[in-house]
Amino acid sequence: MRYMMKAGILTAPENEKKLAQIKSAFLGAKKTISLADSGTQYQTDIHRMDAPPEKCGDVRYRIYTLRNDTGVVLMEAHPGYAKDDDSDAVGWPICRAPRVDHADLRIDGTAYLLVMHNSQNYSLKDQSGASILQIMHRGISGGWIIETSEPFDAQVLCGLFLFCRYIEQENEFIVV
Repeated sequence: MRYMMKAGILTAPENEKKLAQIKSAFLGAKKTISLADSGTQYQTDIHRMDAPPEKCGDVRYRIYTLRNDTGVVLMEAHPGYAKDDDSDAVGWPICRAPRVDHADLRIDGTAYLLVMHNSQNYSLKDQSGASILQIMHRGISGGWIIETSEPFDAQVLCGLFLFCRYIEQENEFIVV
């Protein structure tokens, strides 16, 4: 199945039917996903777990969540550092933050791995390591193509897209 994400709207390219829309809160990482056919709303956000003082900036103490309108967590992800940038193994880099390149993900109790290949290409891998979803930037024409071999609901597709954007946000340059 192939989908398109452009300007926060998820569509099916073959008939250009609007499936869902993403809206941002004024401040913070919270986003709202509204389904086109039912008007049901979902929310994504980044939550911070209690961390020891020396680990206050560590992304491994963050959780990305997708919740339904009653607050039930439908999907959650735990970001992680790239293998060569794991601060526990190689120390904290002097001139930048360690690079985040993946998140361990759970959708309805099933484990997946969300991988950032670069800032324009992401994939979702199942437990066997097979790629079941690709999110690719369309370049100068704008928007994103989402290709999947699994039948994910529109809110999950939007949530996965937002989790990719959260990973990318973790790698942005920190200005002090």
